[in-house]
Amino acid sequence: MEKKGFFLSEENFFDMLSFLISSAFLMSEGEESEEFYPSFRLIDAAYRLSNLVEGEFEENSWVKKFSTEGEKGLDLMGIDNDAFAEFLLKSTVRLAKEMKNKAEK
Repeated sequence: MEKKGFFLSEENFFDMLSFLISSAFLMSEGEESEEFYPSFRLIDAAYRLSNLVEGEFEENSWVKKFSTEGEKGLDLMGIDNDAFAEFLLKSTVRLAKEMKNKAEK
């Protein structure tokens, strides 16, 4: 796998850190009415992280595609939970394939 270096600004670092820590707190409080809420917070963090680095990737890369599809997928939460679950599954499978392809290079 090719090694790339990324620069993360202090502002972006604290944005992501505060999002992850507040997500952990909110999940610990229990959101019984929202069975997909923990998954939503985690996939939202992945989406935000991807947006921070997408400029470092080629146009047809997995990261660019995920950044584009991620917003649509996040919008499904609470509207169509079956479609949201499908988005989670597809994102997981696509990332696994991407990582496998990179490992084989």
